[in-house]
Amino acid sequence: MNDPQVIWRLGRWVAERKPGRARLSASDVAFEMALSDGQIVGVTGIDTSLLGQALNCEPLGEGDLIAEALALAAANGFPEATVMGAAKVLFQDHLKTWFLDPGRRLELIDQLQEARPENSISATHAFLEMVLSDPEGAAAAAVLPGIDVLLRRADGFLGLYAPLGLAEEADLIVAKITGQRTAEEIASRSPQARDDVLKLLAALTASGMLEAVRAAAPDQAPILVADPEPQAGLDRETPTLRLSPLLVLAAAAVIAAIAIATWWFGFREGGPPPPTEITGHWAVAVDLGCEPHEYRRLLQIARRHDDVRPIALTGNSDAGDGTCWRLVWGDFPTISEAEDAINSVPDAILREGFEPHVVEIDEGADTALQDG
Repeated sequence: MNDPQVIWRLGRWVAERKPGRARLSASDVAFEMALSDGQIVGVTGIDTSLLGQALNCEPLGEGDLIAEALALAAANGFPEATVMGAAKVLFQDHLKTWFLDPGRRLELIDQLQEARPENSISATHAFLEMVLSDPEGAAAAAVLPGIDVLLRRADGFLGLYAPLGLAEEADLIVAKITGQRTAEEIASRSPQARDDVLKLLAALTASGMLEAVRAAAPDQAPILVADPEPQAGLDRETPTLRLSPLLVLAAAAVIAAIAIATWWFGFREGGPPPPTEITGHWAVAVDLGCEPHEYRRLLQIARRHDDVRPIALTGNSDAGDGTCWRLVWGDFPTISEAEDAINSVPDAILREGFEPHVVEIDEGADTALQDG
């Protein structure tokens, strides 16, 4: 059995940000993660000594991965960000193994969580990175084994998507998700590489930001999922999962490099900026919206403040697309001037959770009229 709906169910639960626990089990792994406000605050069932081995220090024997990470940081003077990053890699390796097992099982338990630890792991980032950083695309294939499924934005999509600060190419792909197109149709309408588009769609689905609605069949039949090829990663010599310290550290380096280098997870800073001596029109993006009520919110802000306006995303003009609008502030002749002005953006137009960043304004893009 290879039922992607089990993965989809986990993603929806993560996106809902309800406090509770998820028990994941498969042939080679069995672990549990505790979630609070979208943050992974506890992970049990993973051999925490692997974390000490990866950091070349003595394990402290905590049964919880997050607790072990914080204890190791305190005991050895390691930066918490470094240790938590290694813990996230260890968690992601187990999560990927669960994704790739057709016999994966899931139990969700809603319950109030105790106070969050001082540091935790963003579940949305962990799931998204795990799928995007898989060079062979096996995780993406497990999420979307059939690309004839219709995709739609889940409730609260923008609140989860906007803080990620993905590159503009990702925004343009997201703008094509209308709830009436399949993953295949979205990929075919995007100028980016097909595999990159499908991987992004799978990552957003795995993290619960997108919902797979149904198969695109004339009779509206239920989703039919084809079994993918068996994954070589499941053929292990031992029944339990073990990672060498070098492998854990190498995986951390690979994920970090891919997350920085790839266009979809560039956090707006992944590639070299256009030459500053080229003049044009640059602005600071302060918000984004794709739904009608979000567009109305952007328009209301524009009516209250000078030098701010919603501009339609370019590359989204084919018939039937739901247009996404970016709220931008200022108009600068060079990218360097726009970057220097980011700290001068009025607080009243900043949206909590949205990272302001510089974008080039397409003079041919539609601009919303502030007089309605």
